[in-house]
Amino acid sequence: MNTPDFQTMSTGRLRAVVASLAPHVEYSPLGLLVGLLTAFSAMLPETRVQRGSGSMALMLHMLMCGETGEGKGQAWNLTTAIAKDANALFMNGHIINGVVGGAGLIQAIADRGGHALVVDTEYARVMRAGRRQANLSQVLRDLWDGATVATSRAKEPIEVDHPRVAIMGHITPAEFRASMSRTERDSGSYNRLLILPVKQVRWISERDQMPAHLIPDAGEAMARAVRHGQRTTLVTLADDAFETADIVRQDLLAKARESDDLKAFASRCNEQARRVAALFALFDRRTEITRDDLEAAAALVRYSMEFVEETLADMDAPKAVRQPRSLLERARERILIHGGSVKSSQLLPYLKISEAEAKNMPGLLWRREKGPGGGRASFRFWLEGTPEPELWEGWRILPKIVPAEMSTPASAPAPEPTPEPQPAPRPKPKATPKKRTTAPQGASRPEARPTKIPVTAQNAPAAGALIDAFRALL
Repeated sequence: MNTPDFQTMSTGRLRAVVASLAPHVEYSPLGLLVGLLTAFSAMLPETRVQRGSGSMALMLHMLMCGETGEGKGQAWNLTTAIAKDANALFMNGHIINGVVGGAGLIQAIADRGGHALVVDTEYARVMRAGRRQANLSQVLRDLWDGATVATSRAKEPIEVDHPRVAIMGHITPAEFRASMSRTERDSGSYNRLLILPVKQVRWISERDQMPAHLIPDAGEAMARAVRHGQRTTLVTLADDAFETADIVRQDLLAKARESDDLKAFASRCNEQARRVAALFALFDRRTEITRDDLEAAAALVRYSMEFVEETLADMDAPKAVRQPRSLLERARERILIHGGSVKSSQLLPYLKISEAEAKNMPGLLWRREKGPGGGRASFRFWLEGTPEPELWEGWRILPKIVPAEMSTPASAPAPEPTPEPQPAPRPKPKATPKKRTTAPQGASRPEARPTKIPVTAQNAPAAGALIDAFRALL
Protein backbone atom coordinates (compact mmCIF):
# COMPACT_ATOMS: atom_id res chain seq x y z
CA MET A 1 0.00 0.00 0.00
CA ASN A 2 1.44 3.37 -1.02
CA THR A 3 2.31 6.01 1.58
CA PRO A 4 -0.67 8.38 1.74
CA ASP A 5 -0.48 12.13 1.27
CA PHE A 6 -1.86 13.49 4.54
CA GLN A 7 -2.39 16.91 2.92
CA THR A 8 -5.32 15.51 0.92
CA MET A 9 -6.82 14.12 4.15
CA SER A 10 -6.78 17.30 6.24
CA THR A 11 -7.59 20.99 5.94
CA GLY A 12 -6.71 24.39 7.34
CA ARG A 13 -4.84 24.86 10.60
CA LEU A 14 -4.71 21.16 11.48
CA ARG A 15 -3.00 20.41 8.17
CA ALA A 16 -0.52 23.23 8.85
CA VAL A 17 0.29 21.83 12.31
CA VAL A 18 0.98 18.33 10.95
CA ALA A 19 2.98 19.76 8.03
CA SER A 20 5.24 21.69 10.42
CA LEU A 21 6.07 18.53 12.38
CA ALA A 22 6.20 16.01 9.49
CA PRO A 23 9.84 16.68 8.39
CA HIS A 24 11.06 15.93 11.90
CA VAL A 25 9.45 12.50 12.39
CA GLU A 26 10.42 9.16 10.85
CA TYR A 27 6.93 7.68 10.66
CA SER A 28 4.12 8.59 8.29
CA PRO A 29 2.51 11.92 9.30
CA LEU A 30 -0.87 10.19 9.08
CA GLY A 31 -0.20 8.75 12.55
CA LEU A 32 0.16 12.24 14.00
CA LEU A 33 -3.01 13.40 12.21
CA VAL A 34 -4.96 10.43 13.62
CA GLY A 35 -3.67 11.07 17.14
CA LEU A 36 -4.49 14.79 17.10
CA LEU A 37 -8.00 14.16 15.75
CA THR A 38 -8.71 11.62 18.52
CA ALA A 39 -7.40 13.80 21.34
CA PHE A 40 -9.20 16.87 19.96
CA SER A 41 -12.51 15.01 19.75
CA ALA A 42 -12.14 13.84 23.36
CA MET A 43 -11.80 17.46 24.57
CA LEU A 44 -15.19 18.48 23.11
CA PRO A 45 -17.72 16.53 25.20
CA GLU A 46 -20.76 18.70 24.58
CA THR A 47 -20.21 19.70 20.93
CA ARG A 48 -22.30 17.90 18.32
CA VAL A 49 -22.46 17.80 14.53
CA GLN A 50 -25.49 17.95 12.24
CA ARG A 51 -26.55 14.65 10.66
CA GLY A 52 -29.78 14.71 8.69
CA SER A 53 -32.49 16.20 10.88
CA GLY A 54 -30.62 15.22 14.06
CA SER A 55 -27.12 15.41 15.46
CA MET A 56 -24.39 13.18 16.93
CA ALA A 57 -21.36 13.47 19.21
CA LEU A 58 -17.85 14.03 17.86
CA MET A 59 -16.01 11.28 19.78
CA LEU A 60 -13.73 9.18 17.55
CA HIS A 61 -12.64 5.59 18.12
CA MET A 62 -9.34 5.27 16.26
CA LEU A 63 -7.05 2.27 15.80
CA MET A 64 -3.44 2.73 14.64
CA CYS A 65 -2.29 -0.42 12.85
CA GLY A 66 1.42 -0.96 12.25
CA GLU A 67 4.33 -3.26 12.94
CA THR A 68 6.20 -3.04 16.22
CA GLY A 69 8.65 -0.14 16.20
CA GLU A 70 7.08 1.46 13.11
CA GLY A 71 5.90 4.68 14.78
CA LYS A 72 2.62 4.03 16.63
CA GLY A 73 4.10 4.86 20.03
CA GLN A 74 6.15 7.78 18.72
CA ALA A 75 3.12 9.32 17.03
CA TRP A 76 1.04 9.05 20.20
CA ASN A 77 3.87 10.40 22.41
CA LEU A 78 4.12 13.51 20.23
CA THR A 79 0.33 13.84 20.24
CA THR A 80 0.32 13.62 24.05
CA ALA A 81 2.95 16.36 24.34
CA ILE A 82 0.90 18.69 22.13
CA ALA A 83 -2.40 17.82 23.86
CA LYS A 84 -0.94 18.43 27.33
CA ASP A 85 0.31 21.81 26.19
CA ALA A 86 -3.19 22.59 24.90
CA ASN A 87 -5.30 21.17 27.75
CA ALA A 88 -3.27 19.84 30.69
CA LEU A 89 -6.35 19.59 32.95
CA PHE A 90 -8.02 17.06 30.65
CA MET A 91 -4.87 15.07 29.84
CA ASN A 92 -3.95 14.72 33.53
CA GLY A 93 -7.38 13.76 34.84
CA HIS A 94 -9.43 12.09 32.10
CA ILE A 95 -7.13 9.46 30.56
CA ILE A 96 -7.93 5.76 31.04
CA ASN A 97 -4.92 3.59 30.27
CA GLY A 98 -6.08 0.15 29.18
CA VAL A 99 -9.41 -1.68 29.12
CA VAL A 100 -9.88 -4.33 31.83
CA GLY A 101 -13.40 -5.51 30.98
CA GLY A 102 -16.86 -4.09 30.55
CA ALA A 103 -17.61 -3.46 34.24
CA GLY A 104 -14.13 -2.12 34.92
CA LEU A 105 -14.35 0.28 31.97
CA ILE A 106 -17.73 1.60 33.09
CA GLN A 107 -16.37 2.13 36.61
CA ALA A 108 -13.34 4.05 35.25
CA ILE A 109 -15.62 6.25 33.08
CA ALA A 110 -17.93 6.96 36.03
CA ASP A 111 -14.92 7.96 38.16
CA ARG A 112 -14.11 10.62 35.53
CA GLY A 113 -17.59 12.06 35.34
CA GLY A 114 -18.55 10.19 32.17
CA HIS A 115 -15.93 12.05 30.10
CA ALA A 116 -12.68 10.26 29.19
CA LEU A 117 -10.12 9.25 26.58
CA VAL A 118 -9.27 5.54 26.61
CA VAL A 119 -5.73 4.71 25.46
CA ASP A 120 -4.79 1.05 24.99
CA THR A 121 -1.49 0.33 23.24
CA GLU A 122 -2.27 -3.41 23.27
CA TYR A 123 -5.71 -3.31 21.68
CA ALA A 124 -5.43 -6.96 20.62
CA ARG A 125 -6.20 -7.82 24.25
CA VAL A 126 -9.45 -5.86 24.02
CA MET A 127 -10.46 -7.69 20.85
CA ARG A 128 -9.69 -11.07 22.44
CA ALA A 129 -11.54 -10.13 25.62
CA GLY A 130 -14.56 -9.15 23.51
CA ARG A 131 -14.86 -12.80 22.43
CA ARG A 132 -15.18 -13.98 26.02
CA GLN A 133 -17.17 -11.04 27.40
CA ALA A 134 -20.16 -10.10 25.30
CA ASN A 135 -20.75 -7.22 27.69
CA LEU A 136 -17.43 -5.56 26.73
CA SER A 137 -18.26 -5.49 23.02
CA GLN A 138 -21.68 -4.02 23.77
CA VAL A 139 -20.17 -1.35 26.03
CA LEU A 140 -17.72 -0.26 23.31
CA ARG A 141 -20.55 0.03 20.77
CA ASP A 142 -22.68 2.04 23.19
CA LEU A 143 -19.80 4.40 23.94
CA TRP A 144 -19.44 5.32 20.26
CA ASP A 145 -23.19 5.89 20.03
CA GLY A 146 -23.23 7.93 23.27
CA ALA A 147 -25.83 5.58 24.76
CA THR A 148 -26.17 4.82 28.47
CA VAL A 149 -23.82 2.15 29.84
CA ALA A 150 -24.35 0.29 33.12
CA THR A 151 -23.01 -2.66 35.08
CA SER A 152 -25.19 -5.66 35.90
CA ARG A 153 -23.95 -6.08 39.46
CA ALA A 154 -26.64 -6.64 42.07
CA LYS A 155 -24.69 -4.68 44.68
CA GLU A 156 -23.89 -1.06 43.95
CA PRO A 157 -24.72 -1.02 40.21
CA ILE A 158 -23.10 1.75 38.17
CA GLU A 159 -24.82 3.65 35.37
CA VAL A 160 -23.37 6.38 33.16
CA ASP A 161 -25.83 8.48 31.19
CA HIS A 162 -24.66 10.26 28.06
CA PRO A 163 -21.02 9.04 28.16
CA ARG A 164 -18.49 11.10 26.17
CA VAL A 165 -15.59 8.73 25.51
CA ALA A 166 -13.00 8.66 22.71
CA ILE A 167 -10.70 5.67 22.15
CA MET A 168 -7.14 5.38 20.81
CA GLY A 169 -5.81 1.84 20.27
CA HIS A 170 -2.63 0.33 18.84
CA ILE A 171 -2.40 -3.05 17.10
CA THR A 172 -0.15 -4.88 14.64
CA PRO A 173 -1.49 -6.22 11.31
CA ALA A 174 -0.87 -9.82 12.42
CA GLU A 175 -2.83 -9.28 15.65
CA PHE A 176 -5.61 -7.57 13.74
CA ARG A 177 -5.98 -10.51 11.33
CA ALA A 178 -5.74 -13.07 14.15
CA SER A 179 -8.57 -11.36 16.04
CA MET A 180 -10.98 -11.50 13.11
CA SER A 181 -13.82 -13.96 12.67
CA ARG A 182 -17.02 -13.89 10.67
CA THR A 183 -19.11 -13.43 13.83
CA GLU A 184 -17.02 -10.50 15.00
CA ARG A 185 -17.15 -8.81 11.61
CA ASP A 186 -20.93 -9.02 11.49
CA SER A 187 -21.53 -8.00 15.12
CA GLY A 188 -20.93 -4.29 14.46
CA SER A 189 -18.06 -3.99 16.93
CA TYR A 190 -15.54 -2.86 14.33
CA ASN A 191 -17.56 -0.57 12.07
CA ARG A 192 -17.27 2.01 14.83
CA LEU A 193 -13.47 1.89 14.63
CA LEU A 194 -11.55 3.99 12.12
CA ILE A 195 -8.51 1.79 11.37
CA LEU A 196 -5.50 3.47 9.76
CA PRO A 197 -1.96 2.26 9.04
CA VAL A 198 1.21 3.78 10.51
CA LYS A 199 4.71 2.90 9.32
CA GLN A 200 8.23 4.26 9.14
CA VAL A 201 8.90 6.24 5.97
CA ARG A 202 12.38 7.75 6.52
CA TRP A 203 15.50 7.75 8.70
CA ILE A 204 16.51 10.93 10.52
CA SER A 205 19.95 11.51 12.00
CA GLU A 206 20.11 12.27 15.71
CA ARG A 207 21.90 15.52 14.90
CA ASP A 208 18.65 16.73 13.26
CA GLN A 209 16.70 17.75 16.36
CA MET A 210 13.12 18.99 16.22
CA PRO A 211 13.01 22.79 16.77
CA ALA A 212 11.95 23.52 20.34
CA HIS A 213 9.18 25.94 19.35
CA LEU A 214 7.15 23.49 17.23
CA ILE A 215 5.38 21.62 20.04
CA PRO A 216 4.38 24.79 21.96
CA ASP A 217 3.19 26.37 18.69
CA ALA A 218 1.09 23.28 17.89
CA GLY A 219 -0.21 23.24 21.48
CA GLU A 220 -1.27 26.89 21.25
CA ALA A 221 -3.11 26.26 17.97
CA MET A 222 -4.90 23.27 19.51
CA ALA A 223 -5.73 25.21 22.71
CA ARG A 224 -7.42 27.97 20.71
CA ALA A 225 -9.36 25.36 18.74
CA VAL A 226 -10.45 23.64 21.98
CA ARG A 227 -11.71 26.89 23.48
CA HIS A 228 -13.63 27.62 20.28
CA GLY A 229 -15.06 24.09 20.11
CA GLN A 230 -16.20 24.11 23.74
CA ARG A 231 -18.16 27.31 23.07
CA THR A 232 -19.81 25.75 19.99
CA THR A 233 -22.95 23.71 20.56
CA LEU A 234 -23.62 22.44 17.02
CA VAL A 235 -21.53 22.26 13.86
CA THR A 236 -23.64 22.52 10.71
CA LEU A 237 -23.14 22.19 6.96
CA ALA A 238 -22.41 25.31 4.93
CA ASP A 239 -24.93 26.14 2.20
CA ASP A 240 -22.59 25.01 -0.57
CA ALA A 241 -21.68 21.76 1.21
CA PHE A 242 -25.02 19.92 1.03
CA GLU A 243 -24.48 18.67 -2.52
CA THR A 244 -20.96 17.51 -1.64
CA ALA A 245 -22.33 15.74 1.44
CA ASP A 246 -24.77 13.77 -0.73
CA ILE A 247 -22.01 12.79 -3.18
CA VAL A 248 -19.67 11.74 -0.36
CA ARG A 249 -22.38 9.63 1.26
CA GLN A 250 -23.20 7.83 -2.00
CA ASP A 251 -19.55 7.21 -2.88
CA LEU A 252 -18.60 5.86 0.57
CA LEU A 253 -21.61 3.56 0.84
CA ALA A 254 -21.01 2.26 -2.71
CA LYS A 255 -17.42 1.52 -1.72
CA ALA A 256 -18.62 -0.23 1.45
CA ARG A 257 -20.92 -2.52 -0.54
CA GLU A 258 -18.15 -3.77 -2.84
CA SER A 259 -17.49 -6.81 -0.61
CA ASP A 260 -19.15 -8.52 2.34
CA ASP A 261 -15.98 -8.25 4.41
CA LEU A 262 -15.72 -4.51 3.88
CA LYS A 263 -19.42 -3.97 4.52
CA ALA A 264 -19.00 -5.10 8.13
CA PHE A 265 -16.34 -2.42 8.71
CA ALA A 266 -17.73 0.44 6.67
CA SER A 267 -21.45 0.53 7.34
CA ARG A 268 -20.92 3.69 9.43
CA CYS A 269 -18.42 5.30 7.02
CA ASN A 270 -20.64 8.33 6.39
CA GLU A 271 -20.98 9.06 10.12
CA GLN A 272 -17.22 8.72 10.54
CA ALA A 273 -16.58 11.19 7.70
CA ARG A 274 -19.05 13.69 9.14
CA ARG A 275 -17.39 13.63 12.57
CA VAL A 276 -13.92 14.11 11.06
CA ALA A 277 -15.14 16.97 8.84
CA ALA A 278 -16.63 18.72 11.87
CA LEU A 279 -13.31 18.44 13.71
CA PHE A 280 -11.51 19.99 10.71
CA ALA A 281 -13.92 22.93 10.86
CA LEU A 282 -13.58 23.38 14.63
CA PHE A 283 -9.77 23.23 14.53
CA ASP A 284 -10.00 26.04 11.98
CA ARG A 285 -12.24 27.88 14.50
CA ARG A 286 -15.31 27.67 12.27
CA THR A 287 -18.84 26.44 13.00
CA GLU A 288 -19.73 25.30 9.47
CA ILE A 289 -18.41 22.37 7.45
CA THR A 290 -17.21 23.28 3.97
CA ARG A 291 -16.85 21.19 0.82
CA ASP A 292 -13.09 20.95 1.43
CA ASP A 293 -13.70 19.56 4.93
CA LEU A 294 -16.05 16.89 3.58
CA GLU A 295 -13.75 15.85 0.73
CA ALA A 296 -10.68 15.61 3.02
CA ALA A 297 -12.65 13.61 5.61
CA ALA A 298 -13.99 11.29 2.90
CA ALA A 299 -10.42 10.73 1.62
CA LEU A 300 -9.32 9.72 5.13
CA VAL A 301 -12.24 7.31 5.62
CA ARG A 302 -11.78 5.87 2.11
CA TYR A 303 -8.10 5.20 2.83
CA SER A 304 -9.09 3.39 6.02
CA MET A 305 -11.52 1.20 4.06
CA GLU A 306 -8.86 0.36 1.47
CA PHE A 307 -6.40 -0.60 4.19
CA VAL A 308 -8.91 -2.88 5.90
CA GLU A 309 -9.84 -4.48 2.58
CA GLU A 310 -6.19 -5.15 1.75
CA THR A 311 -5.48 -6.52 5.23
CA LEU A 312 -8.42 -8.93 5.12
CA ALA A 313 -7.48 -10.04 1.59
CA ASP A 314 -4.02 -10.95 2.89
CA MET A 315 -5.69 -13.05 5.58
CA ASP A 316 -7.76 -15.08 3.07
CA ALA A 317 -5.08 -15.43 0.39
CA PRO A 318 -2.75 -18.45 0.39
CA LYS A 319 0.61 -17.73 1.94
CA ALA A 320 3.23 -17.14 -0.72
CA VAL A 321 6.82 -18.23 -0.25
CA ARG A 322 8.83 -15.12 0.44
CA GLN A 323 11.82 -14.75 -1.85
CA PRO A 324 14.95 -13.24 -0.32
CA ARG A 325 15.84 -9.83 -1.66
CA SER A 326 19.12 -9.26 -3.45
CA LEU A 327 21.90 -7.17 -1.96
CA LEU A 328 21.27 -4.44 -4.52
CA GLU A 329 17.57 -4.28 -3.62
CA ARG A 330 18.40 -3.97 0.06
CA ALA A 331 21.07 -1.36 -0.67
CA ARG A 332 18.63 0.60 -2.84
CA GLU A 333 16.04 0.65 -0.04
CA ARG A 334 18.64 1.80 2.49
CA ILE A 335 19.95 4.56 0.25
CA LEU A 336 16.46 5.89 -0.55
CA ILE A 337 15.53 5.95 3.14
CA HIS A 338 18.60 8.10 3.85
CA GLY A 339 17.73 10.59 1.14
CA GLY A 340 19.73 9.32 -1.86
CA SER A 341 23.17 8.61 -0.40
CA VAL A 342 24.69 6.84 2.60
CA LYS A 343 28.00 6.60 4.39
CA SER A 344 29.72 3.24 4.68
CA SER A 345 28.81 3.09 8.38
CA GLN A 346 25.11 3.34 7.41
CA LEU A 347 25.25 0.68 4.68
CA LEU A 348 27.83 -2.00 5.45
CA PRO A 349 26.47 -3.19 8.85
CA TYR A 350 22.98 -3.40 7.33
CA LEU A 351 24.11 -5.48 4.33
CA LYS A 352 26.75 -7.39 6.36
CA ILE A 353 29.36 -7.05 3.62
CA SER A 354 32.89 -5.62 3.46
CA GLU A 355 33.90 -2.26 2.04
CA ALA A 356 35.51 -3.91 -0.98
CA GLU A 357 32.33 -5.89 -1.75
CA ALA A 358 30.22 -2.72 -1.60
CA LYS A 359 32.57 -0.90 -3.99
CA ASN A 360 32.40 -3.73 -6.50
CA MET A 361 28.58 -4.06 -6.34
CA PRO A 362 26.96 -3.33 -9.74
CA GLY A 363 24.56 -0.42 -9.60
CA LEU A 364 26.39 1.46 -6.83
CA LEU A 365 28.74 4.44 -7.17
CA TRP A 366 31.08 5.69 -4.47
CA ARG A 367 33.66 8.30 -3.53
CA ARG A 368 36.06 9.02 -0.67
CA GLU A 369 35.39 12.05 1.51
CA LYS A 370 37.04 13.66 4.51
CA GLY A 371 35.55 16.06 7.03
CA PRO A 372 36.99 19.27 8.39
CA GLY A 373 37.98 17.71 11.72
CA GLY A 374 40.49 15.26 10.24
CA GLY A 375 40.37 11.61 11.14
CA ARG A 376 39.96 8.70 8.77
CA ALA A 377 38.27 9.12 5.41
CA SER A 378 34.64 8.18 4.87
CA PHE A 379 33.07 6.48 1.86
CA ARG A 380 29.77 7.70 0.42
CA PHE A 381 27.58 5.45 -1.76
CA TRP A 382 24.70 6.33 -4.08
CA LEU A 383 22.71 4.61 -6.84
CA GLU A 384 23.92 4.55 -10.41
CA GLY A 385 21.82 6.83 -12.61
CA THR A 386 21.00 9.26 -9.78
CA PRO A 387 22.66 12.67 -9.23
CA GLU A 388 25.92 12.69 -7.31
CA PRO A 389 25.25 13.88 -3.74
CA GLU A 390 26.43 17.29 -2.68
CA LEU A 391 29.26 17.67 -0.18
CA TRP A 392 28.58 18.70 3.38
CA GLU A 393 30.04 22.01 4.47
CA GLY A 394 33.77 21.71 5.10
CA TRP A 395 34.10 18.24 3.51
CA ARG A 396 36.29 17.47 0.51
CA ILE A 397 36.57 14.63 -2.01
CA LEU A 398 39.67 12.43 -1.85
CA PRO A 399 41.12 10.50 -4.80
CA LYS A 400 39.99 6.91 -5.11
CA ILE A 401 42.50 4.33 -3.89
CA VAL A 402 42.18 0.69 -4.78
CA PRO A 403 42.57 -1.32 -1.59
CA ALA A 404 45.74 -3.38 -1.34
CA GLU A 405 43.85 -6.64 -1.04
CA MET A 406 42.11 -5.91 -4.38
CA SER A 407 45.31 -5.13 -6.37
CA THR A 408 48.11 -7.39 -7.68
CA PRO A 409 51.47 -5.67 -8.55
CA ALA A 410 52.68 -6.53 -12.08
CA SER A 411 56.35 -6.91 -10.98
CA ALA A 412 55.65 -9.25 -8.15
CA PRO A 413 57.77 -12.43 -8.61
CA ALA A 414 55.98 -15.69 -8.87
CA PRO A 415 56.21 -17.66 -5.64
CA GLU A 416 58.64 -20.59 -5.61
CA PRO A 417 57.03 -24.00 -5.61
CA THR A 418 56.90 -25.56 -2.24
CA PRO A 419 58.53 -29.03 -2.14
CA GLU A 420 56.16 -31.80 -1.45
CA PRO A 421 56.58 -33.15 2.08
CA GLN A 422 58.00 -36.71 2.34
CA PRO A 423 55.83 -39.16 4.22
CA ALA A 424 57.15 -39.89 7.70
CA PRO A 425 58.31 -43.52 8.46
CA ARG A 426 55.57 -45.59 9.81
CA PRO A 427 56.25 -46.62 13.44
CA LYS A 428 56.34 -50.32 14.31
CA PRO A 429 53.40 -51.45 16.36
CA LYS A 430 54.26 -52.23 19.96
CA ALA A 431 53.54 -55.65 21.36
CA THR A 432 50.50 -55.62 23.49
CA PRO A 433 51.11 -57.48 26.81
CA LYS A 434 48.72 -60.25 27.53
CA LYS A 435 46.32 -59.50 30.26
CA ARG A 436 46.10 -61.90 33.18
CA THR A 437 42.64 -63.31 33.48
CA THR A 438 41.25 -63.08 36.98
CA ALA A 439 38.26 -65.02 38.03
CA PRO A 440 35.37 -62.83 38.99
CA GLN A 441 34.72 -62.29 42.65
CA GLY A 442 32.47 -64.93 44.16
CA ALA A 443 33.10 -67.52 41.44
CA SER A 444 34.14 -71.06 42.60
CA ARG A 445 37.67 -72.20 41.83
CA PRO A 446 38.21 -75.39 39.82
CA GLU A 447 39.10 -78.51 41.89
CA ALA A 448 42.87 -79.10 42.15
CA ARG A 449 44.06 -82.32 40.57
CA PRO A 450 47.05 -84.43 42.01
CA THR A 451 50.22 -84.31 40.04
CA LYS A 452 51.45 -87.69 38.76
CA ILE A 453 55.19 -88.30 39.19
CA PRO A 454 56.57 -90.93 36.79
CA VAL A 455 58.75 -93.76 38.30
CA THR A 456 62.25 -93.96 36.76
CA ALA A 457 65.45 -95.92 37.39
CA GLN A 458 66.83 -93.12 39.54
CA ASN A 459 63.89 -92.85 41.95
CA ALA A 460 62.81 -96.59 42.00
CA PRO A 461 64.56 -97.52 45.41
CA ALA A 462 63.06 -94.54 47.15
CA ALA A 463 59.69 -95.38 45.80
CA GLY A 464 59.95 -99.00 47.06
CA ALA A 465 60.93 -97.84 50.54
CA LEU A 466 57.91 -95.57 50.72
CA ILE A 467 55.61 -98.41 49.72
CA ASP A 468 57.02 -100.73 52.42
CA ALA A 469 56.57 -98.05 55.08
CA PHE A 470 52.95 -97.49 54.07
CA ARG A 471 52.22 -101.27 54.32
CA ALA A 472 53.77 -101.44 57.81
CA LEU A 473 51.37 -98.77 58.98
CA LEU A 474 48.46 -100.83 57.75
